Amino acid sequence: MYGRQILTFALSKMSEKTVNPSHNATTTNGNATQSTTTNGHRIINSNGKAPRNGHSENGLSPQSPKCTNGTSFGNGRTNGFMNGGGSRRVSNGSTSSHSTPESRPKHSNGHDGSQVYFDLKQPLPKLPVPDINSTLEKYLTLLKTVMSPGEYAQTKRVVEEFSKPDGDGPKLQGYLLRRQEERDNWANEYWLYDMYLNIRLPLIINSNPAAVFRRMTFFNSEDQIKFAARFVLGMMDFKRLADTQSLPVERCSQRENGRPMCMNQHPRLMASTRLPGRVVDTQVTNTKDIGNDFIVVACRNQYFRINVQHDERCISESSLVSQMTHAMTLAKMTSNRQPMVGLLTTLSRDIWARQRKHLLEDSTNRSILSDLENCVCLVCFDEGGLGKDMTSRTHHVIHGGGSFKNTGNRWMDKSIQVIVSEDGTCGINMEHSMAEGIALGHLIEHVFTFMSKDPDDNPDALSRRDSTAVLPTPLVWNLSSQTISHIQQAAEEVDKSIDDFDLSVVHFKDFGREFIKSQRMSPDAFIQLALQLTYYKIHQSMTSTYESASVRRFRHGRVDVIRANSPPALNWIKAMLGLVETTEAAKLQLFRTAAEWQQEYTQDTILGHGVDLHLVGLREAAVDLAMPTPDLFDDPGYKIFNHFNMSTSQVMTKSDYWMGYGAVVPDGYGCCYNPKGNSIIFCIASFFSSDETSSDMFTMTLESSLNQMAELCKNATAALEDDCSRGLTTRRNYGLDSTLMYWTRF
Repeated sequence: MYGRQILTFALSKMSEKTVNPSHNATTTNGNATQSTTTNGHRIINSNGKAPRNGHSENGLSPQSPKCTNGTSFGNGRTNGFMNGGGSRRVSNGSTSSHSTPESRPKHSNGHDGSQVYFDLKQPLPKLPVPDINSTLEKYLTLLKTVMSPGEYAQTKRVVEEFSKPDGDGPKLQGYLLRRQEERDNWANEYWLYDMYLNIRLPLIINSNPAAVFRRMTFFNSEDQIKFAARFVLGMMDFKRLADTQSLPVERCSQRENGRPMCMNQHPRLMASTRLPGRVVDTQVTNTKDIGNDFIVVACRNQYFRINVQHDERCISESSLVSQMTHAMTLAKMTSNRQPMVGLLTTLSRDIWARQRKHLLEDSTNRSILSDLENCVCLVCFDEGGLGKDMTSRTHHVIHGGGSFKNTGNRWMDKSIQVIVSEDGTCGINMEHSMAEGIALGHLIEHVFTFMSKDPDDNPDALSRRDSTAVLPTPLVWNLSSQTISHIQQAAEEVDKSIDDFDLSVVHFKDFGREFIKSQRMSPDAFIQLALQLTYYKIHQSMTSTYESASVRRFRHGRVDVIRANSPPALNWIKAMLGLVETTEAAKLQLFRTAAEWQQEYTQDTILGHGVDLHLVGLREAAVDLAMPTPDLFDDPGYKIFNHFNMSTSQVMTKSDYWMGYGAVVPDGYGCCYNPKGNSIIFCIASFFSSDETSSDMFTMTLESSLNQMAELCKNATAALEDDCSRGLTTRRNYGLDSTLMYWTRF
């Protein structure tokens, strides 16, 4: 029974991709050389300076490695979630003088239709600095839909003052251009601190996303353990490929067809940790234990170290099952629940930093912290009880259900936590600052494929070793009364946060990606406009909207932001809601115009000409130059621009899982969507404490919006066919033969 589940669980194999032939590629020496501490930690969150808002708690001076090709390892960004954000490409001819031909590997398409790939030995081009006037024009365009006329007029005056020849803008732009010449990626440090490391909110719900797998059927704890052991071995196989730079190199499928993507994030997925700081957090990746890797098993709030690799020889599946079984047995032998030290990682980052410093004063606790922070991953054997529906299981993987359930059976700082619950709820909780969703997706798909194979039919895997005599090492804390009191306080706080977490997961089955393509539209643009229509129906206004966009075609590329609250979208919404009189054909044309605007903005962003990274860079350039904060960044318009009432991501998956996360502002929504061929999974999150939001209301209204949009397309198509049959018009007059046909390939 269990074997059949594993075969079913891996629904599809990863597609064939070109493997990087340059396995021995190394980083070049330069100003941004990689820094390794004496204990083998690789610090990856800065470029040789102390953290921007303070020093790391361990006194280390982090540095960033210099990327030499698409597969060198360091600070990098993968392309959103599968097709999300950064995977759409539309041309509008926008360029930058700081992305020179000399920095770009040459490529062409073969005359016979074959693909001629870029030279993997060449460095990826640097991220360009966008034209400042173009950025400010887009900024004003987007603000016009979310501000009153009076507010907008004031912001426009501030922008005009900022952009004058003798204003702050040109000075800051000049600084960024010099920075772009001197560094591998001018934006990464700014973005990483602004997006993650400076944020003091708890990681749970607010930052860490969750991947939720199809529900498994475990008849007993043996099934649960076998699944976990096989999953870990699949992760180790992926880690072997990442550590040896042998993973298939992802390439652009459209727009600069064949260009390699930066693969830096993949090896950071495992053996990485985000350490709390009083002012700013620090990222570390364990490099000293490569080839001698270990995991930590969490069961009933207790932790056990299990060595899974020694001298590059991986533990056998039977030995891993044996050790996991022993760990679970030891945990269950304890009659009383142990102190939930893992709850401390759910605190605000500054508070957790103080508690961690106190734990480090004891040698026993210091050793346990080292194991938790340097392991490949955490494997969390959970109790069940949250429910079997999609919403309940997503709750489980995001936060564990509370201190009385499984939340204490976690370590939220860890890059990867594999959740395996006795009721069949399984998934991954990921610390987000290390990597983006596509890297996690590659890991999951690789593991599913690995699990579908016969354990003995894998000639490329690491050699196995039996270690049945080896037992897991219990990690027993030496806790003071002060720490126990802090754990109790953490339990109260996290339970309040979980009670406030409003989540709704819906599987919309009326149509999916294929229907949208049949209308010659981009699925992502279609769904983004559906979200805008839904928000307007509920709140009678548009809002600043975030969608992640990959800039991973550039050296150390991470992410910029796609915006959907456009003037064309607003015009279409007003027509859809009857706020202006119009015909069905006109509504459809407005719809297509809004979708085309969305696609053009997407392309600009993925080609390095986005607005958000540039504005963050200009703001931080003023800090670097010790200038007073420009009025632009104190203006109410800038605050409105960055208050994301909708934070969205498209996460397309091959296998049967979905992702979810929390809202990023108290009065907002988090919206993760997974368009399948004939359905769409939506994970909508908000907070009960806000009188403005309701996840259930949003999902119900969203379903209505999607069907309304489909009806518009069907009615317009029917009217078109009728008019064409009577010779009254042509398909081109309806815009159905436009360049939007380009998007049917996604």
